[in-house]
Amino acid sequence: MDRPATALTRLTKALADTDADSPLAQRLCTALVRILALDGGAITIGFAESERTTLAATDDLAEQIEDLQDMLREGPGLDAFRTGEPVVLSRAEQRSAWPLLVQALGEDHLPELVLGVPISPQSDVLGAVTLHTSAPEPPPLDLAEIRFLADAVGVAILGTFDRQDSTDLVWRTRDQVHQATGMVVAQLQVHPHDAMAVLRAHAFAHGVSVPTVADAVLNRKLDFRTDDDHEG
Repeated sequence: MDRPATALTRLTKALADTDADSPLAQRLCTALVRILALDGGAITIGFAESERTTLAATDDLAEQIEDLQDMLREGPGLDAFRTGEPVVLSRAEQRSAWPLLVQALGEDHLPELVLGVPISPQSDVLGAVTLHTSAPEPPPLDLAEIRFLADAVGVAILGTFDRQDSTDLVWRTRDQVHQATGMVVAQLQVHPHDAMAVLRAHAFAHGVSVPTVADAVLNRKLDFRTDDDHEG
């Protein structure tokens, strides 16, 4: 299995260990921060810069960074959204790039490292993940893997945006996906909406459809307890 898919397996397992009563976006954000060994992060979604909405923030600093970005119109998440490219800046680099944000945060709260990662599982940028840490060391995963996980998180939260197929096929497919979701609930002991998110993220990771993943689950070719994937 390639490294991005392995990273997704770690994210899935970390998701299963989060608070089951929290919203899905919050749980995914917490899981992502944990596997990256960072201090905190936030997920924002918006199809235009002026429509950004913070879906989750893991800590007070992450929430403050998002609030200040909305107010001052500068920062890592906004840069990632505007450019469609990841942003990784040290403390010194932040002072040059975002002087207003740095001044508003204050030196005592300025992270040693911040990352802004676009959420763009398809061609459009749908939002961004903003991450921060008080340690100067980079995360244990490389930037390509982090970007892959940000895209997977976006798919897990927002779905896959497909709008086709006949009514009969849609209902048969929904039934299969519903059954597979129930099996994932039993495997991971998570809520149904979390299980659906896992199916979506796995489909994105392997470049297949959600019904294909559901079929693998139903036919015992895929078990998320071990990520024992015998597809293809």
